[in-house]
Amino acid sequence: MTTLILGGGITGLLTAWHMQQRGEPAEVWEAAEEPGGWVQTLPWPMTDGWPGRFEKGPQGILVSPGSVADKLFRILDLDLHSLGKGARWVGKGGRLVPVPAHPIGLITSSLMTWRTKLRMFLEPFQSVGPEEPEEGLSDFIARRAGRGMAEELLPPMVAGILAAPPELLSVDAIPKLRQWESYGSMFNGIRKSGISHLMVPEGGMGALPKRLVERIPMVRRGLKAFGLERLPNGRWKVHGQGHSAEADRVILALPAFEAAELLGPVAQGSAEALKAIPYTSVKLWNSRHDPLPPYDDGFGFLIHPSEGKPYLGSLVPSWIDKGCAPKGVMQLRSFIGDSALWGDPRPEEPKDWAWTERNLRHWVPALAAPSQTLEVISINAIPRAEKGHRGRVCQAVEGLPQGLDWISNARFGPGVRDVIEGIEEWLRT
Repeated sequence: MTTLILGGGITGLLTAWHMQQRGEPAEVWEAAEEPGGWVQTLPWPMTDGWPGRFEKGPQGILVSPGSVADKLFRILDLDLHSLGKGARWVGKGGRLVPVPAHPIGLITSSLMTWRTKLRMFLEPFQSVGPEEPEEGLSDFIARRAGRGMAEELLPPMVAGILAAPPELLSVDAIPKLRQWESYGSMFNGIRKSGISHLMVPEGGMGALPKRLVERIPMVRRGLKAFGLERLPNGRWKVHGQGHSAEADRVILALPAFEAAELLGPVAQGSAEALKAIPYTSVKLWNSRHDPLPPYDDGFGFLIHPSEGKPYLGSLVPSWIDKGCAPKGVMQLRSFIGDSALWGDPRPEEPKDWAWTERNLRHWVPALAAPSQTLEVISINAIPRAEKGHRGRVCQAVEGLPQGLDWISNARFGPGVRDVIEGIEEWLRT
């Protein structure tokens, strides 16, 4: 059986690699010249020529010992580095409040009220909810850990991961939550599945797609598919610019909106379901500053959405990945969300560096002026699993004709870990 995979992001590359491991080679078409999609580590030299870098997409990956992701990186001979848990903060009440490294530390933290803390520690005693009907993310957290947790801690955490308000989202936006609950409680699920730590491959996250490309025989770069044709013999013909190919099976490893364009003429119901999956765009400002303790020695800080509007927070890549900047330089990565999602009081105001710097200084007044800044605009970067997402995915998949399939982080979960685990499970079915 011949297989053609459309899309050379992490989803498509991982699928091709797994098939290659099973003795089922597949050809990959990638529209861009550089495979990897959003998972790319790009050069950003210092003014003195030191070879710095920044991440186009995720800054790292959460990995627990012995997990599917851990095993994958070992098989690919990619060393993972962790600098530990690292200090982190949440911007709330006009100041940055430290987030305890361990749940027990929440007892003395001013991040939440005593009422919220007490309710949170009752989470292991809550009953497991039914799988259906699909639950909203905020409702799920409120049911398990209390309304205070859903309102005080969840919004900044979700904003920092998904750049969207949790009240819009389905619990399926974070697949791990339902997996953990299946153990009887989230507390038990986290304990039994292993504590995850943020890890970075040697060379940055972009090392993962590069290594996969090295081990996949056929990856065509700069080749975008623009049409699918079902042949009388049941095979499929894929048309690209200046090139076409036939295959027994075609896997669309594409964002939902791109897959919908191809599926419209051959699977209208699936195409309509995929069109209904929204995506979130974000703007990122990378900046380099003189070190400022303690912020240069930690993960970073997230801002409660009620106070950011739409400034979501800043990470410290120079702590997370030492290859970003030399010693003595603090590199920040600041996130600005979609004004339409966050009730921006002045949506017409340009979110340029001056705007970003004002917001940074509001929370970190002693921050030095930057030596370098770099703007990155990420259009449709994150699938937004709004309520009803599960039904849309099921409709899309069930409506596909024989020989076609669609896989994406919109199906498996937004994170690289979600995709790694989702593909392995999908290939077993």
